[in-house]
Amino acid sequence: MKQVFDALKRHSQTRPDDIAFEDDTGQISWRELAMRVESLARALDAVDGTIGIGLAGGIDYVVADLALTFSGKRQVPLPFFFSTAQNAHVLMDSKVSTVVTSNPDLFSALPHLKLINPVAIPSENCALRPYAGGAERIIYTSGSSGNPKGVVLGDRQLDASISALSRVIAADASDIHLSILPLAQLLEQICGIFLPIVAGAKTVFRFEATKSLFGAPIEPLVDAFETIRPTTSLLAPAILGRWVDALATCKAPDSLRFVAVGGASSSPSLINAAQDIGIPVHEGYGLSECCAVVAMNRPGNNHPGTVGPVLDGLSVSLENGEIVVSGPTVMHGYLNDDPAPNVWHTGDQGHFEGDRLVVDGRKDALLVTGAGRNISPEWVEQRVNADPRIVSSALGIRRSDGALVLIVVAVAPVLSGEIETYLSDLPTYAQPTALIMTDPTEAGLLFPAGTPNRSVAASLINTRATQSLNVTPESIAS
Repeated sequence: MKQVFDALKRHSQTRPDDIAFEDDTGQISWRELAMRVESLARALDAVDGTIGIGLAGGIDYVVADLALTFSGKRQVPLPFFFSTAQNAHVLMDSKVSTVVTSNPDLFSALPHLKLINPVAIPSENCALRPYAGGAERIIYTSGSSGNPKGVVLGDRQLDASISALSRVIAADASDIHLSILPLAQLLEQICGIFLPIVAGAKTVFRFEATKSLFGAPIEPLVDAFETIRPTTSLLAPAILGRWVDALATCKAPDSLRFVAVGGASSSPSLINAAQDIGIPVHEGYGLSECCAVVAMNRPGNNHPGTVGPVLDGLSVSLENGEIVVSGPTVMHGYLNDDPAPNVWHTGDQGHFEGDRLVVDGRKDALLVTGAGRNISPEWVEQRVNADPRIVSSALGIRRSDGALVLIVVAVAPVLSGEIETYLSDLPTYAQPTALIMTDPTEAGLLFPAGTPNRSVAASLINTRATQSLNVTPESIAS
């Protein structure tokens, strides 16, 4: 992280009054940012133990993250999109003793916690000290079942990821990043805070646009892109599909030069539809255990259907079809567990097309039919997910009769006949015969990236009434 703080100090001295970050409440210059970070870091010097961040996002989150890192602390983001039970587990599992928050009411039931309001810390006119290093962050993954796991990352992983992604995105001081994903997510910490600081670029937060990720209206996101006219952004596939649909016959702002999409698989048809209306989408792949990004398509070398070449400094091999990553971004390990090995078995299946990685789906999500055929559910789901009205989908097997059942999460009406058409090129054995239609408010079904919680999906498939899907002549012929 030394490169981040060196850049922040440099910007605060050479362009002190330029705006570094903007949110719904105001703006902060490079000089003001450096002063707030240094002031909060000094206040944190006397605080022992692991410190949580209980902030939804914006400038205050940026200051808290940087100050905790700068003071060499172990920090734990408390995602606003986690359930109360999940965040309670995070607090206990990580032994958080102090929380940086501007909303003490959220923690009123936990009187043992020390609370620090970042806004209440006086901002002194003081220069940044040299960064001593040693900070860690624990990123809790949502997980497909059970309690979230804490991924421990430090300077080694973050420095390697920032350096590699800086070369891919090639941002500079003229860039404007529109931050949509929650800052509690590692990928947005890197792309929405650290990379812009290194480049000297401006970042803008719009929380109403972020809410679109969780089923809120898409209009604030569309408006944010139109009014801010960013050059870069980072999206999940589901929100990309809704944005494409909302633009209809319009074009995206011509200011955009690089939009990354990740967190879930994107269909080539969605990528192509986005590019057709001026959204320069580049799909990537990664996971928190490898510091967010492993591979990424690049400007001038963008191939929908793949997640692009592996990042510089990393190595990816395939062991029995499983993606295995080695290199400096591999995590220290899970919190309260043994250290991670030098290589990480991702649990994802994939293959290479030339030097470009293709992700085929989760190894543990593989479905085995009664006839003994293996089906990667992502292979089927990707076809319907290309429809911008469809936020996500989940394929599973009903225990009572072994039928393939498809759950479709839609924000607008979709006819079963349309879904049958999307699936018509599948071989018969992979053709779902039953359908469940629902929407993004279905409790627990979707993670923030839009990926399905497969344990919740399995419960729905085995308890909820379905409608029939008819195998088409095209699929029989295949």
